[in-house]
Amino acid sequence: MSSSAACDACRRRKTRCDGAGPNTRCSRCLEFGLECTHHTPVQQRGPKNKLVEELKKQIEVLEARLRSRLCSQCSRPLDSVHERPESPSIFHGSPESLDSVSATREEDASNELADSFRHISITGLNKSKFFTVGSSFGLLSSAIDEKEKYDGKVVKPAAVRTWELRRRIYWEPLPWEQKLRHESPSYVFPPNDLIDSLIQLYFINVHPTFPVLHRHSFKQSLAEQRQLSDPRFGAVLLAVLAVASRYSDDPRVLIPGETSPLGSGWNFVAQVQITRRFFEPNVHDVQFYCLMAMFAMGTSSPYNIKLYVGLGIYCLEHRNRHPRPKPENGPHTFEDELWNRAFWSVFALDGMMCAFMGCPPLFHVEDFNFDPPLDIDDDYWEKGFTQPIGKPSLLSFFVCYSQLCEIHGDALSRLYAAKKKKTKMGWTGTRWEVDTVAQLDSAMNAFLDSIPSHLRWDPEKSWAEPSFFDQSAVLYASYYHTQITIHRPYIQKENPLTMASLSICTSAARSALCIAHAWINRFQRVALPFLQHSSFVAAIILFLNFYGCKRAGHTEDLKKDFPYTQAAIEIMRCSEARYHQAGRMLEMIQQLFYTDQETDLPINLEPLEGSRPEHLAAETSIEQLLTETSALDTPNVDFGNQFLQDELMGMWTAAPADLMNVNQWGAYMESINMSGGNWAGV
Repeated sequence: MSSSAACDACRRRKTRCDGAGPNTRCSRCLEFGLECTHHTPVQQRGPKNKLVEELKKQIEVLEARLRSRLCSQCSRPLDSVHERPESPSIFHGSPESLDSVSATREEDASNELADSFRHISITGLNKSKFFTVGSSFGLLSSAIDEKEKYDGKVVKPAAVRTWELRRRIYWEPLPWEQKLRHESPSYVFPPNDLIDSLIQLYFINVHPTFPVLHRHSFKQSLAEQRQLSDPRFGAVLLAVLAVASRYSDDPRVLIPGETSPLGSGWNFVAQVQITRRFFEPNVHDVQFYCLMAMFAMGTSSPYNIKLYVGLGIYCLEHRNRHPRPKPENGPHTFEDELWNRAFWSVFALDGMMCAFMGCPPLFHVEDFNFDPPLDIDDDYWEKGFTQPIGKPSLLSFFVCYSQLCEIHGDALSRLYAAKKKKTKMGWTGTRWEVDTVAQLDSAMNAFLDSIPSHLRWDPEKSWAEPSFFDQSAVLYASYYHTQITIHRPYIQKENPLTMASLSICTSAARSALCIAHAWINRFQRVALPFLQHSSFVAAIILFLNFYGCKRAGHTEDLKKDFPYTQAAIEIMRCSEARYHQAGRMLEMIQQLFYTDQETDLPINLEPLEGSRPEHLAAETSIEQLLTETSALDTPNVDFGNQFLQDELMGMWTAAPADLMNVNQWGAYMESINMSGGNWAGV
């Protein structure tokens, strides 16, 4: 025994003992006339095992719950009040209720608060609701911390012991809510041969440019017939079949009794309940909303994309607030990467929706804690997430496209912000506009330099993988569309950027349509939504340039851009049978270019002979387009006053910002027909 150990009386009172050892009496024992003994052995305390401590806390929580339920139900067997167990899959781990037992956990305020409320489940499921430090309950966490400091003991075990005293009705789901939560829809799946055919079409036509799924884990779950036991996976499967139906000629994908291919896949998505009441979101929910957004692009109401993106963001916010704790520098898991892919897929859809509707992004990357997608093929997830050296990855496109979406979102947020926000943020004045556009152009140039060699656009080269051609076409078409987005506002007003912006927009439009021409000549199939939209915007830019040339008196340049416009028409023609919006956009383009009888526009336009603008030499790469300003086919006239101040400017400013709003475009084109050339009233 150590000579410095406290006596038994001081130990019981938890006071400091000044006794020199067993043979002397301490001052407190002398003062109160007590016998100063040292019979209690000193307990040697080693370092606490965090894992064991966490397990003890979990056991206390579970025991308290069990006692509460058994008492309230008169010791009847416990009801099954938990979610359907996940079937074995290569990307599913243990239930999240045991996640806190990880060997190490991040010591930040959010996780401390989550730990404080881990035993307070307001769902009654095996997953707990958590609150972040920004919530109202964050204040309660601070109060608990202060109480622990003052009392010198931990509050959490006491809170667990008081679980039995709580009124159960306020801490667990109500019976009628439980009934709704566990309703299982009755899905009707097509025959296996049709499922196999559509899934093959999906992974050939959609997955290379929109990899929200992981091919092998998805097919493994399908082989296990998980869709029969897991309604969420069943919903994902039906959405996949619906999207793939747009690329199928099988009559079974049509609506019974209907012959229009515009209804392809409708029977699949019509079965699915869009939102699940009282549900805890998982990665399948995000995948489902992404796929539904893709399907909605081909319907008569593409504005529903905003609904699905919003629901996807809700699911991501839940995951973002409560990520699974894992050891520092721990191994990457299937579920981690599936969530990352889901996040960036929602972000890409948000960018597409903003481009369609002319609205600012719904969310920003910096508000979430998701990692960038791994540049690793699906085949190598089971091999330690290691891509073989020298083998180009199919995921390189998605990594690059995610970066481009960030630039596009930044441009929309700043250049197209509401006037009130611009004033509040100081985003006003010519100097700010010039500096901002320069920053965005610099980011675009840096992005162009970062594109890997196997995705650089060259329609004449031999592609190592057929999907690389698809990916390169979408990537560069989206790049030129982003250029137009950045410079379009400065065509509309007298500004130092006007001439450069006009030249860049016109050149970018021609290049985007060259890419569309090369793509449609190679595939002659339904075009991806990315190409449809970029082609439509490019055609409108050339229409405006066309009237600018005409107004300037350069009649020899009037038909120069007609072959480029024909590429947009062909893209829409190949897609209109399956994409409702493609038919609308086709008629808009035709009406814009066919309304003026003086143009003498031929009915059958000659197609482009190549896939590059005429001003580009054979050895000129498409990446050099922005620097080739002197070679642009823009008439050498003073557009400054003539283009901006005459009635033609009314035509441009009246063009709808929402490119996909058919009603706005219908009214716009009707005003064109009625104006008789006087654009001031448009």
